[in-house]
Amino acid sequence: MKNMDRYLSGDYKKKNHSYHIEDSAFKWKNLFNILKKSQLQTETINSITDIGCGAGQMLIEAKKSKIFNKQCVLEGYDINSDAIKLAKKNSNGINFFNEDFINLYKKSDLIIASDVFEHIQDTYGFLEKLREKGKFFLFNIPLEISLISMIRKKNIFKKSYENVGHLHFYTIKTAILLLESNGFIILKQDLVNNRLKEFKDNKKISSLFINTLQYFFQFFSKRLSSSIFGGYSLVVLAKK
Repeated sequence: MKNMDRYLSGDYKKKNHSYHIEDSAFKWKNLFNILKKSQLQTETINSITDIGCGAGQMLIEAKKSKIFNKQCVLEGYDINSDAIKLAKKNSNGINFFNEDFINLYKKSDLIIASDVFEHIQDTYGFLEKLREKGKFFLFNIPLEISLISMIRKKNIFKKSYENVGHLHFYTIKTAILLLESNGFIILKQDLVNNRLKEFKDNKKISSLFINTLQYFFQFFSKRLSSSIFGGYSLVVLAKK
C-alpha cells in the first residue's frame, strides 16, 4: 500500500479511529504558549488554516482560546474524508474541507501543520509550496530519533510507519535544518513532552524507569533529554 492510500482507503481510521482528538488540547496549549512567547500580534491574524486537520479539534481549541479577532476565518483541510466528516460534526462554526490545501489557489495568514510533513513522501517539495501559502507557520514535529530509539532491539520506526504512517524521522537539528533549508525563518522553538500520557499508554516498569530518568534529565537540559530518551516534539513558530 502506498503511504497516501492509507488515508483514503480507511486503513488509517482502523488504527487511529479517534484521529488523535485526545491529544489536541495538549498540542494547542503548546502552540498557544509559543505564540505568547513570540509576542506575535495575534489579533492581526485574519485567517488560520490547519492542514492535515484530522477531526478538527485543534481549530476548535484555537477558537476557544479567544486570542484571535472575532472576524478571523478558521479553516481545516484534510484528504481523509472520514476525518472531515467527524470534524464537521464538531465544527463549532469552523469550515472543514476534504481537499488538499497545497494544491489550491488559497493563502492564509497563519498555517498550522501539526504532525504533518513526516507523512509526506516529498517533504522538500511540500514545504517549498507551503512556504508560499502563508505569512506565519506553526509546526509540531515529533522527534523520534534518540539514543534509546537507536539502540533498542524493537524497531520503533517500523511501528511508527505501520501505525501512523510516518515516513521521515527527526532530531531537533535535522528538523530545524529541514525548515531553514526550505526558506522558513525560525522565530521561536520549544521542546514539549507529554510524559503522563506516555506512561498511561504503556504501563510497564521499563517505561516508568525511562520516564523518571527523563523527568530529572530535562531539568538540566531538555535538548539532552530529547537526544537520549526521545518522546519529545519540537514546536516551531516560523515565517517565510
